[in-house]
Amino acid sequence: MGQKIHPIGFRIGVSEPWRSRWFARGEDYPARVLLDFNVRKLIKQRFRKGIVSKVEIQQRGDRMTIGLTVTRKGEVIGRGYATRDQLVADLEKITGMEIKLDIQEVRHWDLDAQTVCENLAAAIERRVSPRFQMKRIMETTMNAGAEGVKIQVSGRIDGKDMSRQMTQRSGRVPLSTLSARIDYGFSEAMTSYGVLGVKVWIFTGETTRA
Repeated sequence: MGQKIHPIGFRIGVSEPWRSRWFARGEDYPARVLLDFNVRKLIKQRFRKGIVSKVEIQQRGDRMTIGLTVTRKGEVIGRGYATRDQLVADLEKITGMEIKLDIQEVRHWDLDAQTVCENLAAAIERRVSPRFQMKRIMETTMNAGAEGVKIQVSGRIDGKDMSRQMTQRSGRVPLSTLSARIDYGFSEAMTSYGVLGVKVWIFTGETTRA
């Protein structure tokens, strides 16, 4: 039986920071976890695939600071800040807290695993061949400066009767090395013949912290 661990959670405190920062006691903890989940769900549903790469949440008292890393900042802010203001209003409604949004743009799209992953899932939904798209993405990512990339698509690929797994790898992806900077992304492609899971690992080098 395979033993798997989340690449981001495995490196918390070494090369990755916490994505949620808050403190709760006893009975308050489940409610805080559910609130955290609902906030992320609302943000992801509000924008199409490939827009929101990372959501970082910090709760302090009755105030919540949400850091968004996005690929198209203008689309998230909207004309005259309309989209941003509506998002803040909806978040304040479900949380009952004062919301502060900090929106940053992804510097290199081809080195951001979640963006690459969601773009691949969107392409599969448009009936693009997964094998062709995976090969093109790997070439682009390696040319952008990655030291290694691994892409995996699972499910009824191309509408086949049997579920299978397709994996392509280029370069070196040391998943067991704690000091390796591994960016990981997961998404789902909703197709007419079922749901396909898409995973992407991108290795960008070793961290100086051990």
